[in-house]
Amino acid sequence: GHDAGQEGGCEPGYVLTEAGFGADMGLERFFDLKCSVSGMRPEAAVLVVTVRALKAHSGKYRIVSGKELPPAMLEENLEDVRAGASNMLKHLSIVRGFGMEPVVAINVFPTDHDCEVEEIRRIATEAGAHVAAVHPVTEGGAG
Repeated sequence: GHDAGQEGGCEPGYVLTEAGFGADMGLERFFDLKCSVSGMRPEAAVLVVTVRALKAHSGKYRIVSGKELPPAMLEENLEDVRAGASNMLKHLSIVRGFGMEPVVAINVFPTDHDCEVEEIRRIATEAGAHVAAVHPVTEGGAG
């Protein structure tokens, strides 16, 4: 951040950047290009996951861009969350491959079931990640 009241320039603060979609694409490009050119290195990495994404990665649903999600995808289904969690675990391993310990942020939607959110928390915690459920959809910036 910049303290406008301070003479002579900026006081160090925080810079947040979204590296892009997925650790397999965005994060790798971020490290390989941005970090290597700038000489900067992040101090934290946050992997954002959703119940919907994990269910989608179960391979059981046909998702079509511009169409509503299949109704069954909004039903409580821990088996689908577990099946799709392998994708989250792979992304965690990619982040760790760059020497970072990721934080998992579960972006909670109103249609998510508490037990599904808790299952993601359990799986990520067992994988050694710190986990936080966030609610920006329903609570805005405070969430």
